[in-house]
Amino acid sequence: MCRALTYCIVVTTLCSPCAAAPRNTWDQVRYAGGTVKVKVSPYDWNTTITVNDDSIMLVFTPATVFKAGLTLRLKPSQVLSLTEGPLAWRRVAEIAGAVVPAKPPKLFGILTDWAAVGIVYEAEDGKRGAVLLQTYYGGAILDALKKVTGKTPEAGR
Repeated sequence: MCRALTYCIVVTTLCSPCAAAPRNTWDQVRYAGGTVKVKVSPYDWNTTITVNDDSIMLVFTPATVFKAGLTLRLKPSQVLSLTEGPLAWRRVAEIAGAVVPAKPPKLFGILTDWAAVGIVYEAEDGKRGAVLLQTYYGGAILDALKKVTGKTPEAGR
C-alpha cells in the first residue's frame, strides 16, 4: 500500500509541470473564409494556429496533396481587431476582398455553431486583411490572442 502511494505521488509530481504548461498551438481549426488566397474545402480541419509573444502564425494545409498550403505570419501589432461568434462572420465579410461563405442553417435547432474567431489585421502593404476560423477552442485561442495583442475580443449578434 505504501509503495503504491509513493508511486502515485511521484507520477503526480512529475506530470504536474507538463499539465500546467500554457498551450499556444491549436490544430484542427477550419479556415472558413477571409482574404487569404488559399483553396480549402469545407471539410478541411487542417489549419494550425500558433500564438507566441512576438508572432501569430497560421498554417493553412489542405487535405489533398494536389493543393498548395500557405503560412501567414502576423506581428501582434498588425492585429486591428478580434471578434467572436456571429459578429466575426460580419466583421470579416466587411473587409474588401474577403470571401466568406453563407452560414449554414441549424438543423431543427439542435446542431450548434462552431466557435467562430475573426482576426482583422493590417498587411505589410497597408491593406486590411481578415481571417475567419471555426474551432472548438475559440475561447482559448481568443484568450491567447488577447494576451498577446492587448485587444479585447468583440462579441455580439
